[in-house]
Amino acid sequence: MEKLIQKLIIPIDGSPSSAKALEFGLALAKASNAICYVVEVIEDFGPLPGYYDAAPPGKDRVKWISEQRFEKIHPILDETTVKWNRVVLEGYPAEEICKLAEKEKVDLIVIGSRGHGILGRFIMGSVSDRVVHYAPCSVTVVR
Repeated sequence: MEKLIQKLIIPIDGSPSSAKALEFGLALAKASNAICYVVEVIEDFGPLPGYYDAAPPGKDRVKWISEQRFEKIHPILDETTVKWNRVVLEGYPAEEICKLAEKEKVDLIVIGSRGHGILGRFIMGSVSDRVVHYAPCSVTVVR
């Protein structure tokens, strides 16, 4: 019998919800011996107020924001035995997550229900809602 979950994507954005999704996704991956893609999508329009500072002059904006996000979740990844790959993309989060899922032929996306809060949803819409509707695979939304 073929494994149901061989590859999964876990998007992170630095929010508590994405940290919960990371823990849940890693547990699923461990149980099914799957490979994880820990994905950060840096928005084209820059960091939302209250989440990340703008990059200092002379620093790469995408790398700067990504490192701030990754710093928050790195301890969780240090403790896991799950095989994982870090992927940093730039663009609209839902679109980039769905493109990666299709390209890598993943079986599941595990995503947090809320990222940037009310302001972020007003500006971007709900990333998890868009992923649920447009992903080429199953999606688990973690509250």
